[in-house]
Amino acid sequence: MLLAGLDFETANSLRGSICQAGIALLEDGVLIRSWECFVRPRPGQCWVSSWNYRVHGIGAEQLRYACEFPQLWPEMAEMLSCADCVVCHNAPFDLSQLRDNLQFYNLPPISFPYMDSVIVSKRLFPELPNHRLDTVANHLHYFFRHHDALEDAAACAYILSQTGLPEDLWRTFRHPAETASQRHSLSHL
Repeated sequence: MLLAGLDFETANSLRGSICQAGIALLEDGVLIRSWECFVRPRPGQCWVSSWNYRVHGIGAEQLRYACEFPQLWPEMAEMLSCADCVVCHNAPFDLSQLRDNLQFYNLPPISFPYMDSVIVSKRLFPELPNHRLDTVANHLHYFFRHHDALEDAAACAYILSQTGLPEDLWRTFRHPAETASQRHSLSHL
């Protein structure tokens, strides 16, 4: 199975302020392709909060000449679309960052199956003191540099390569998101 780990680091607390993106493709638990890039947050969000800097160490100087999201999206979309499942640790956060940028830049539609490694790890490892990415990965003897987008992407994909993907936890990301009325009208076809 081909898993695409996806992770974003953000410059500040504003939704859509992606400053680093990472994607790791694992086939049967083995890293076969990786991609990471600094991302210049869009106008009005191109500042790094001191709190976020303490978390990931990415500063304004590293982002000054980085590409904006639309320039990076074609390669990202290709990698996410080729996977059997996209994996995020705390998917609501990463996928909201993705959705916000796709909407802001009016980028083409995309959909892909995904799973949240937080939810899987809570179900399979309830005895852990917490279900942070580093805690779960270390439990599985996987050690990495936390809060680096590529390292985090590889870690969350590795977790699910080891645990398997529970049937009832599959979800689908869609951009643009379907509204309730669109879902209702499609269900009558």
